[in-house]
Amino acid sequence: MQKIADLIGAEAERAGQAALARGGELARAGAVQLVRFGPALVTAEVDDGAACVEFRLVEEALRRYCSCPEGREGVFCAHCVATAQSVRMRTERKDSPGASSATASARTVRTAS
Repeated sequence: MQKIADLIGAEAERAGQAALARGGELARAGAVQLVRFGPALVTAEVDDGAACVEFRLVEEALRRYCSCPEGREGVFCAHCVATAQSVRMRTERKDSPGASSATASARTVRTAS
């Protein structure tokens, strides 16, 4: 799961200043709910379902989608930034010494496939 997290983080670093600022606000406010977090797929609902974000590994390349108008045009929007920051925080928690898997996944809601 670290690979997808690393790719998402690298992509987020190239986002515009406005998206970085707003995405940071959303992440700090707890507006991101990670719905799925796996080795090749991350999905999230951001801002109470105002936007749905998906990051997917396809043939070693990161594909992304956000349901907001900017995201549908291919922009790495604030919702993508917020999701990327939440993924980073989740992987840092999971990798920190003493973190249990129950603690690391307590805020993740899984849906049926």
